[in-house]
Amino acid sequence: MLRALRNQTKSIFFKCFLVLLICGFALWGVGDLTGGVGEKKVLIVDSDYVTVEKVINELNRIRYSLPDRPSLQEAIKKGVHQSVLQKFEQEMLLNSEAKSLKLSVPMAVKTKIISQENAFKDPLGKFSQNRFQQSLKNAGLSEAKYLEIINSEANLKQISMPYSFNEIYDDKIIKKLMDWQNESRAINYEIFEMINKNKISKPSDNILKKFYSVNKENYKIPLTRNIKFLEINPSIFEDQVVIDQKQIDEKYEIEKSNYLIQEKREILQITTQDQTKARKFMSLIYKGGDFNDLAKKFFNLSKNDTNLGLLEKSDLPSDSADNIFRAKLNEVLGPIKTKFGFNIYKIIDIAEKKEVNYEDAIKDVKEKLLKELSVEILFEKLDEVEDLIAEGNNLEEISQSELFKNRVPIKKINMISRNGLIYSYLTEKKFLNKNKIFLENVWDTDVYELSEIFNSSEDTYNLIEVIAENSEESPAFAKVKTNIYNDWLNKELILKSIDNAKEVVIKKNLSSKVIIERSSKSIDKINDPFLINKIFDIKDKEVNYLQSKNYIFAVRVLNTKTKKYTLNKEIYNNLHKTLSRSFFSDFSNFYFQNLASKHKLRRNYAEINKFLNKQEMTN
Repeated sequence: MLRALRNQTKSIFFKCFLVLLICGFALWGVGDLTGGVGEKKVLIVDSDYVTVEKVINELNRIRYSLPDRPSLQEAIKKGVHQSVLQKFEQEMLLNSEAKSLKLSVPMAVKTKIISQENAFKDPLGKFSQNRFQQSLKNAGLSEAKYLEIINSEANLKQISMPYSFNEIYDDKIIKKLMDWQNESRAINYEIFEMINKNKISKPSDNILKKFYSVNKENYKIPLTRNIKFLEINPSIFEDQVVIDQKQIDEKYEIEKSNYLIQEKREILQITTQDQTKARKFMSLIYKGGDFNDLAKKFFNLSKNDTNLGLLEKSDLPSDSADNIFRAKLNEVLGPIKTKFGFNIYKIIDIAEKKEVNYEDAIKDVKEKLLKELSVEILFEKLDEVEDLIAEGNNLEEISQSELFKNRVPIKKINMISRNGLIYSYLTEKKFLNKNKIFLENVWDTDVYELSEIFNSSEDTYNLIEVIAENSEESPAFAKVKTNIYNDWLNKELILKSIDNAKEVVIKKNLSSKVIIERSSKSIDKINDPFLINKIFDIKDKEVNYLQSKNYIFAVRVLNTKTKKYTLNKEIYNNLHKTLSRSFFSDFSNFYFQNLASKHKLRRNYAEINKFLNKQEMTN
């Protein structure tokens, strides 16, 4: 039913029907869920309000509309309820503002919207009263409620119109941005290697303590956690896989075509709408003309422009593929008429068809079978691991379980912050080499508890135990002395290296010259786009000393120019769209903040949080 309705229309109004229809299935029993707190108000704007029950209804609707249908707890963890509350806030504020501005939607407009809705039309395309009423009934809507939806959408369009219809910016702004992108600078420069750290004397504790005092904030450690975890992947179960000859033979038959390397041809192609020019081109080819020279002369195309690379027959359009693969090396074909125009081809290389020898193919088949079967065992064992967790086994007991032939090693990571940095008293902080899901589980799991088994990447699953939570601290000097010394040394290396560079520059000035662009990736032996960005931030004509890895880059900007460029319509349009989206987003946030103040929005999130916390404890 839902799919049929969705196919009937893309109208924003009829999507509301789908929303409520899904809601009807998803929310059976919601009254039982919310109990006595259902009627408590969460949001109040003027005389309008939203209850706990309404928020939960919407939260559940979204849950059931998502492909993976997350549980209520999972949706809460992902912050879906926050999005729901924000949606209600904005809807109420818009309707209140519309009311204060005395905005209205004429009945003639409403009638037109209804009559044009595809879902309300009969097979002949005419409005059908029966379909209209049946669609409303299926969606659980009354006519009054449907008209209310139209009003809300109209209010949004009328109020947001002044700042939403700004897709085209002043061309001067776009031109300035494009000029900025095409800026180039002529510079004098000299490159100096960093001095050897052995030339810097070891500092006293007093010097380091003073450095620590000035930079104390850098050594502050936020709230962190220590964890241990299991990493369970298919390779653990490879020693449990048994492969027989029948499986190998069957797999080989399925994969056989993959071990045949099809013939490939490197092709030059010219496409033109001008048949006369194409025939003239070919006549000169027959007289011994060079393909690349003629392509440049007739069509202003270089070899790079015409080269399609090595292609299989299936990569080519059907109307020319047979001819191309029958042609000989260096043969020129055409013009061949296609739906894109008239094509001319030249075959410049042929990679013959090859077949992987049987022994190598069988070896590859075995490797594929080993991986596939070990993945199957992995999923069987995951259910058993969950049973062990339910029985109260800890991480050590699970790692030593008979589920695994060999003990799965327990890994540890200490001092992980919420933003994924790993802190240490002896080395500099570094990023956790795990994805977002792993980090979320580190912080969503209670201390001394096991997380649920979760999929972190491809077929790799993790089980985390949080073994400690470390309070925010500013460690004592002695505790982080090694880090302090390393930071001091790095700073001294830079300062001394710059002093050394300055002495040389004073004596012989800057000897090298080059023109760089914003898109440049390197200068001389320095490959550092970040350093190039810093050159374009220089505002004066003085010598500036920039640091790159292992080098000090002394540079003076001689002049700044905008290179000549051809207006790229795609870039031009994308800039307009990007600026429009950014403006709309920024202005919308500011606008709704003002509406909240104007209409005295009151939030009572304590009630919804109380209910959600209760549901988490229950489960």
